[in-house]
Amino acid sequence: MADNQIALIGCGKMGSALLEGWLRDDSLDAQFIIIEPDHSHLGWAAIDSRASLYTDCTAAIADNVGASTMIVLAVKPQMMDAALAAIGHLCDTKSTYLSIAAGISTCWLKQRLGSDAVVLRAMPNTPAAVGKGITALFADAPDAVRDLAHQLLSAVGEVVHLDNEGLMDAVTAVSGSGPAYVFLLAEAMSMAGVKAGLPESLAKELAKATVCGAGALMASVDTPPAALRENVTSKGGTTAAALSVLMADEGLSQLMTEAVNAAKKRSIELGE
Repeated sequence: MADNQIALIGCGKMGSALLEGWLRDDSLDAQFIIIEPDHSHLGWAAIDSRASLYTDCTAAIADNVGASTMIVLAVKPQMMDAALAAIGHLCDTKSTYLSIAAGISTCWLKQRLGSDAVVLRAMPNTPAAVGKGITALFADAPDAVRDLAHQLLSAVGEVVHLDNEGLMDAVTAVSGSGPAYVFLLAEAMSMAGVKAGLPESLAKELAKATVCGAGALMASVDTPPAALRENVTSKGGTTAAALSVLMADEGLSQLMTEAVNAAKKRSIELGE
C-alpha cells in the first residue's frame, strides 16, 4: 500500500507534465487519482498501475477511492469554484491542498475549503514538460506537507520557496508566463531574419537554435546574463549595433517591464 494518495484535479498541459514527472520518480511512494474529462492524451498514464483515471469526481467517489493525502488543484482559475464544489469524499479533514492556479490565493481557497484547511500555493511553468521547469512554492504548512509538495514539484524541475505569498503575482508574471516571452523572442528573431533576406525555414532554424543554445549556456555557467551579453559584444561590432536598438530607452527593457506589470495585474484580477 502506497504511503500517499495524490488526487490531481485537472490534467491539461501542466497537470500532464506533473503527472509524467511523478510517474518517473521511483522514490515517490504514492497512488494517483486523476480527474480529467478528456483522457485522449493520457493513454500513457492508463498503463501505470499507480494511476487511476476518472472523467469526474463523481466517478471516482463511486469507485470508493477514498480521501487523498494531497489534492493538487490544476484547473484554470475560472473553473476553480466548480472544481472545489465537486471534490466531495475525495477529501477529509486530514487532506491538504496544493493549488497551481494563477491568481488564486490561499485565503480565497480557505474561504471555500474552510479556515482550518492546509492550503499550499505554487506556480510552475511549461518547461516542466521536459523536466526543466521552475516552480515557486508558498507553503505555510507542517514540514511533512511542505516536503511532499516539494517532492511533487521537484519531479519536473527546480523549486524555490517563498516566505511571502504576496510575491506570487510577480512570480507568475516573470516565470509562470515567462516561457511565452522567450517563444515570442524566437518568433520575432525568425521574422526579422526573413525580412533581412533569409529563407523562412533557415531563419526559424537559426532563431530556435540560438535561443536554445543561449539558454543552455546560461544554465551551464555561473556568469550573470549581463556579463554573458558583454562577452559577445565587441565595441563597434554587429552585436553592439543591434543592442543599441534593443537597449534604447523604449527598447526591450522598457517593453519587458510593461509586459511583466500587465501579467502581474491580470494575476491579481484573477484572484478577486
